[in-house]
Amino acid sequence: MRSVVYHLIGRPGVGKYTIGSEIARLTGARLVDNHSVANVIFQLLNVDGVTPLPEGVWARVDQVRAAVLDTLGNLAPRELSFVFTNFIRGEDAVEYANFTEFVTVTETRGSVFVPVVLSCETDELVRRIVRPERKARMKLEDPIEGARLNDHTPQFQTDHPNLLALDVTRMPAGEAAEAIAAWGTRCVAAAETARL
Repeated sequence: MRSVVYHLIGRPGVGKYTIGSEIARLTGARLVDNHSVANVIFQLLNVDGVTPLPEGVWARVDQVRAAVLDTLGNLAPRELSFVFTNFIRGEDAVEYANFTEFVTVTETRGSVFVPVVLSCETDELVRRIVRPERKARMKLEDPIEGARLNDHTPQFQTDHPNLLALDVTRMPAGEAAEAIAAWGTRCVAAAETARL
């Protein structure tokens, strides 16, 4: 069976890491959460989840992300599956270009790319964003900023044929992971059929 690269996309607090962990447990895929990339840089700073980050931090995080993608495309064994998580702003050409890089690298390595856009109602997202376990991972904890991002940042959109959109407001992480893993299996089957 071909490997899968799941790409969970959603605003801070939606549950990407929790759902990604469940997908990894169900499928054996390796989780590469956006904070496992960003925290290489964040650990050098005073990140408290509320105070705005210093100017220039994202350019440095992008350098780490580029190394991760290069490793995925050129060194990672082709049989391994992965779960990546990201917050990608909709209607942002630069951030869409980052998404396109994921698609290209996945295709180059021969994996099936499965983008999943997660959404959540604001009241529930605000409840999630203040959970104490977010502090240890240096995640955004400011409920006001979380609500602002959820209410006023355009949702990411793509016309990728394997797209799955899930509202996880009332969906437990395990149930969401099962739905995503099942969708991934269907996408792999479709890709295999297309190759025949």
